[in-house]
Amino acid sequence: MSNESLSRAYEMTRTLVAALDAGDFAFAADLAEERSPLLMSLEREQSDEALAMIREIMAMNDAIVDKASAARDAVAASHSDARQRVSAAREYLAAGQMR
Repeated sequence: MSNESLSRAYEMTRTLVAALDAGDFAFAADLAEERSPLLMSLEREQSDEALAMIREIMAMNDAIVDKASAARDAVAASHSDARQRVSAAREYLAAGQMR
């Protein structure tokens, strides 16, 4: 991977984190898809400068996973709450029809 490609992957990772912070999950997913080939093209031998940048990308990836997991958990909790409210409404309506 050229230094330019690695720099591009680094900047895309920073933008991805910012997109997640802003709640723009569609944009974050697009960035992740575009960034993936750049990361997959990493060569085994890297300069010390490139290795430092790769470590920063890895640290940001950890933050990305944490943010994505938290967002998934929030959506799951919201979905569960909505299902409980729908169930309660059905029970209320069924009880009203028994009269």
